[in-house]
Amino acid sequence: MVSLRLVKPLLLLLMGVFLFTRVTSGAIYYYINRFIMLTVLAAAGFVLFAYSYLRQYLDDASAADPHHHHDHHHHHAPQTWLGLLIVTLPFLLGWLVPAQPLGAVAIANREINLGAASGLPSLNAPNADEMMGFFTGEPNILDWLNQFQRSNNPAAFDGQEARVIGFVYRDARFGDDQFLVARFTVSCCVADASPVGLLVRWPDALELPADQWVEVHGRFEAAEFNGMAVPVLVAEQVIRTEQPAQPYLYL
Repeated sequence: MVSLRLVKPLLLLLMGVFLFTRVTSGAIYYYINRFIMLTVLAAAGFVLFAYSYLRQYLDDASAADPHHHHDHHHHHAPQTWLGLLIVTLPFLLGWLVPAQPLGAVAIANREINLGAASGLPSLNAPNADEMMGFFTGEPNILDWLNQFQRSNNPAAFDGQEARVIGFVYRDARFGDDQFLVARFTVSCCVADASPVGLLVRWPDALELPADQWVEVHGRFEAAEFNGMAVPVLVAEQVIRTEQPAQPYLYL
């Protein structure tokens, strides 16, 4: 019969390996944005504890040998299979359930930031030169929304060219030629994730399934959506693509 004292260090070792592989594979970013180094330290801690318990088990096994003449007086807390199962249940679920980022289903009960001008402070609209100076690289959805919220005039962005990547989201508010190209923003962890998106107008919007990742090329045009004035990305091209290695945008 397998000894509980031998199972314990093996489970600790597996926990350490599990956390380490989540960091090296990048899957850890599906859950948290900060404290990555603490996760690495936790993985190392599990491995060290496993080594310590295994050494103690081997020492006690050696002491039980009739040819071993040293006295050992180790006192061990009582352990049960049920106790070990409870401790390792989260770890088992982590192995068995594939890591998945948030998608269209998670948007249904959340307010979406479209960068509407309604209710925002009145600021001077940036001109094209200011826009070019603001972006240090190709702007993503969050970059555009930050710019929209600096302006009280969605028409200020008319004609601005954009190329963004996100997943498709639609609900009853969207017309047949509309969808949202969306991402989730994360500050600390997935618990504080918030959806953001750009409203897209595209004749074949109904052909795009929810959660399909797309790359949208087009130009902005001011329009009204759900009673709010927003810049709409009039798509010139919509390309189906794979989920990026890092699906979230970080604040």
